[in-house]
Parts: sequence; C-alpha cells; structure tokens
Amino acid sequence: MSGNVQFTVKEGIARIILDAPEEKVNVLNAGFLRDLDQIAEQLEHKTGITAAIVLSGKDSGFIAGADINEIEQVTDVTQGTALAAEGQRILGRFAELPYPVVAAINGHCMGGGTEFVLACGYRVASEDLAIALPEVKLGIFPGFGGTQRLPRLISIEKALDIILTGRTVRAAEAERIGLVDKLVKHADLEAAAVTLAREVANNGSKVLTVRQQKRGGWRSLLLEKNPIGRAILFATAKKTTHAKTGGHYPSPLKAISVIQQGLRLPMAKGLALEARGLGEMIITPVSKNLIHLFHLSQRPKKGAGVDAKPADINRAAVIGAGVMGAGIEHLFASKGIPVQLNDIRPEAVETGISQIREAFRHELSKKGKGEAELSQKMALITGSSDSTDFGAADLVIEAVVEQMPIKKQVITQTEPQLKPTATFASNTSALSVSEMQDVAQRPEQIGGLHFFNPVDKMPLVEVIRGAKSSDATIATLFTVATKLGKTPIVVTDRPGFLVNRLLGTYLNEACIMAEEGVDWLSIDRTMKLFGLPMGPFRLIDEVGLDIGAEVGSTLCAAFPYLPESPVMRKAATSGLTGKKGGLGFYNYEQGHSKGPNLAAEAALGLGKDRSATDDDRNRLLYLMINEAGRCLDEKVVASPEDIDTGMVFGTGFPPFLGGPCKWADSIGFMNIRRTLEELAKRHGERFVPCRYLVERERFYS
Repeated sequence: MSGNVQFTVKEGIARIILDAPEEKVNVLNAGFLRDLDQIAEQLEHKTGITAAIVLSGKDSGFIAGADINEIEQVTDVTQGTALAAEGQRILGRFAELPYPVVAAINGHCMGGGTEFVLACGYRVASEDLAIALPEVKLGIFPGFGGTQRLPRLISIEKALDIILTGRTVRAAEAERIGLVDKLVKHADLEAAAVTLAREVANNGSKVLTVRQQKRGGWRSLLLEKNPIGRAILFATAKKTTHAKTGGHYPSPLKAISVIQQGLRLPMAKGLALEARGLGEMIITPVSKNLIHLFHLSQRPKKGAGVDAKPADINRAAVIGAGVMGAGIEHLFASKGIPVQLNDIRPEAVETGISQIREAFRHELSKKGKGEAELSQKMALITGSSDSTDFGAADLVIEAVVEQMPIKKQVITQTEPQLKPTATFASNTSALSVSEMQDVAQRPEQIGGLHFFNPVDKMPLVEVIRGAKSSDATIATLFTVATKLGKTPIVVTDRPGFLVNRLLGTYLNEACIMAEEGVDWLSIDRTMKLFGLPMGPFRLIDEVGLDIGAEVGSTLCAAFPYLPESPVMRKAATSGLTGKKGGLGFYNYEQGHSKGPNLAAEAALGLGKDRSATDDDRNRLLYLMINEAGRCLDEKVVASPEDIDTGMVFGTGFPPFLGGPCKWADSIGFMNIRRTLEELAKRHGERFVPCRYLVERERFYS
C-alpha cells in the first residue's frame, strides 16, 4: 500500500485514517481506492472489532473527490462502466462490514468522498461541513453508488436536488435532511464518532427512527410512498431539468432515469444500472468540454505567467460606493481582508455599507449563522468620505463612473496619499489603463481589475496590463483576484480588452442583421437555442442601451473594419435604457421581462422580413471566432485557453461547448474559413479570415 489509508484498533473500535502522504487533500484516485480495498480486506478478517470510525488526517477536509484526470482519460463505455463498478465494489465493502461504520466528516467532502460516506452506515460531521455530489458539473453523475444510496437515505426530492444541481450542502441542512446523523464542533468529532459507533453497535434503532422522522412528512407520503406520487415527482424533475438545460446536458436526465429505475430494483441491480449509465455519460463531448473548463478554472493556481513576486495585500480600499464598488468591497470582506469604502458623498458610503450588511446577512442566514458572524464580517469594513485616507492600504481599486477625466482625477488625487509600495487598480470595463498611467507618478504600479457585474456571481476578472504596468503589479493583481475566489486572465490594454471586444462585435452584428430585416426576436430565440443564457437583444437590455452604444462606438472607431450599427445609439437617444429603466427591446417590471417592446421595434425601424436561420446564427458566432483570432494575432491574450476562460466565465458562452475556441476546434478551421470567406463577399472586411485562423488551418491540414 502507498499509505493513503491506515487503521488501528482500540477497545474494539477500529479507527480508519484517510491521509494521502505529501498531499494537501485526499483525492479518491486509483491508488487511494486500492488502499481502501486492502484495508477493507483486512477489516473483514480482523477479529475483536465491534464498530469502526473513519477519519481524515487532513485539517482541510475529508475527501476532495475523484481524480479528474482519470475521468478525462476514459474513452469508451466499457472502460467507464468498469471504472464505476470497481469503485462501487470497493466502497461497498465498507457497507457490508459485519459491524457499524461511522464516517467522521470534517470540512469538504465532495463527489466520490460523499459516496464513500454514504457507503458507511452512519455519519457525524463537524460544523464546517461542505458536502456535495458535483459530478453533474463535469457532464457525468455519481457512479460509485451515489444515485442509489442517497435517495434511499434521504427523501427522493432532496436527493434529486443535490444530484441534479451539484450544489454544496452545508452542515445545518445536511443534519436537517438526514444526510448526517449528528453535528458537533470540530474538536469533538472523533469522540462523537466513537460514541455513536458504540451506541449503534448496541442498538441502532434510535438513529434509524430519527432518520425516518426526517424523511417523513406529508410530502413524503404524497410523493414518495405511492407509485402515482413518485411518478409525478420524477416527471416534474425531468420537465424542470430539461427547461434548465435546454436539452444540451444529457447527464442530469440520465441521472433521473437511473435513480427512478434503480429504486425499483435491488441495490446490486441499481448499482449495475448506475455503472452502465456513467460509462455512457463519461465519454460524451459535453463531459470532455466541461472537464476542459474545470482545468481552465484551475489554471490561475499556476500564477500570472510573469517572473515577479506578488506583493502582500493585507488591507484594501475601494473608491466609489456604487453597485460595483460595494460589490468589490463585500468580496474583500468575505475573504477576510480588511477594506475601506470611500466616496466623496457620505450618504453613498452609508448606502454602500448598508447593502454590504444585507448581502452578508442573507449569505450567513443560508449557512445557519447569525448576528455574531455578521458582526465579525462587518468589523472588516470601514467607510470614509476623506479623499486622503488611504495611507494603510496595500491596494486601492477605483470603481467610479466610466469617464476618463474622472478616473484620471481620482489617480492624481489619490496617488500622493498612498504608501510607496501600494498598488492602484482601475475597475474599468473599456477605458485605456495606459492613458490613465500618463497622469501617474508611479505608472508601473497601476493596472486594471475588470470585475463583471454582479460581482458576487460572475467568476471572471480581467487583469489589464497597461503599457507601463510592471510584472510585479500584474502578479499582484492576478494573485488578489485568485484570493478573492475569481478566475482571472491577463489581457493587454486594447479597446474592449477581450470580453467586451468579442461581445461588442457580436452585439453590433446582431443589430446590423435586425436592420437588414431579420426578426430581432427570432435572433434572440435562435441564440438562446444555441445555448447562450440570453439572446443579443435581451443582453443589450441587461447591459444598458446607453452603455452598449458607447462600447459599440468605441470598438468601431478603434477597428475600422467594423461598421457601426446605429440601432443602439438611436435607442439610447430615444430614451430607451434597457432593464434599468424599465424599457428597452423588452418591457420590464420590477426587473423582470414582461415581453417584447413593440413600440421600440417601430421606433427603431426594425423589420421582420424573415426569421433567423442557422446561417444567421453562424454569421454571429463565426464573426466572434474571427475576432477571437484577431485578439490572438494582436496578443491581447496569450492563448486560446484565455479566450475560452473569458467567454465562458465572463459571458456565459455555452459551457457544454467548452468555449469558442474549443467549439471552433470541433467544427474544423477549414469549415470556418470557408464560411467566413462567403460571408466576407456578402458583408465585408470584418469577415475576412484572420491570420490566426488561416495559419491554424494550415497547421491541421
């Protein structure tokens, strides 16, 4: 054995310790499973044991899940089925030991780790528990017994929710729904596990009775205890899942089928059904693309790719108490970094801090925490309207209005107040960081941090390298973004940076198509069917027509091959601002869309000569691919992986396709080039295939 698993016996209790040597976390890879198998073999034949407990030797958590690389390497159904069956067999040995096994779970417990604790008969957890079955996020579903054991343990409805969303369940909820039998403080975990092990070894009926009570209730009687109710439950799950996924993700629907059929069968046959289903899902392009995205999300751990040490950021400040500023402030405090919110208007500071307090109160209440924890978070936040009050900050981020004169003024007023080692960042979405550096005393310590709205939900941050930004500044900003839980990419200071350049090009082209007579509503429907979270016109409303018009004008002025559509400008000057004003291409009421705004359609002169086709869809998407290639030609970003990261995590480009570059690979560069050449003949220079695409085609031909 490689030493991942050890056990000792004391007073009849076997203590099984999971502790992968020289690793920060336990990962359920092939070697770890082999060790579990051998330990199970020994436990089966060891005499004098009345019960067992399983503990992690890692302070951070129990088991972090399976090895993604091993999942990625599976290429056929038989191989995937065998992988699942082997995992089921090994974990099943712990379920079949002739005495009770109690899992003592601390911290994170993910994927295969959760399936392992489900195979144990009983579960005690510490109050920092974060448990999940996130396999659906990799295009698969639990294959080591999770689809069969979880709905037999807790209510089917709750089990479906956990498996189909992949969401993390916190300690209080886990106890409430019966996923764990008892919650204790971390320091008491082992003792509580031993106590429970002795209790159930003598008489486990009390624990089983409590579980049944947690699973009971009228909903259980109506939906789970009779065939009609159960059929309705699964039919509803299928309908809801299809609506959410648009049919693009096969694994959730397959999981529902496996659970529904498996519950009618003995456990062994249900597990065989699960293994076969996993084998089918693990080889799909969707799974491979989602694994590609997982790897992209892990790339920031390797750093910014510069040979410089990041500065320590122990205290931060944010200038501007609007929605973005308050969101950034909240983010710093949520990660335990003291931060000051600054605005020249005292009332804005007060409002911003109030919004942050409510955001924390909402988050903490979902975790079962109250005012004491809220006070700890809010103690990290201070507010000020004093423009000279930045001496303690290691990092200052400005989030004022998107106007160059104002941003320059903030730099000239703030920089003299900073300590010499401080880093300054602009949260600009489109303005030139290099131009801002022109007014700075220490331009090398200035860069950009482009957060996306809403800050708490959008994972991407663009780290913008100005013409004079030092490697140390870029390393610092990249590291800060990573510590804040974001996925950063480094971009060169070019108009629109990466995300807004590609997005702006796409939105501008959609407006041109609408001017040509393509029904704009059908364009929105077509792009949503493709897998985007919303169509271009709905997105323009979300961004704001005034902002969209400004970005479009900036991009078209910077890149003359892009003809500017006047639609957004006309809409903005007509008083249409989009969602924030209640009227745009759609009508809005309290922030919710209430259908198309037909008056805007008439005012903007948009025709409905025909509905959008697949060719129209490709016109929009291939133009985006071509612009992505130009960004690579111009070294706006370093790699296609940066583009995939930016567009999936920053705009919601369909994750099941892996990003625009991964999608382009699957289509073939020759096909894209030929289509672009045809489009160029009809629509102009913007469709002429860029150098990157042409050279890529030659490389692969």
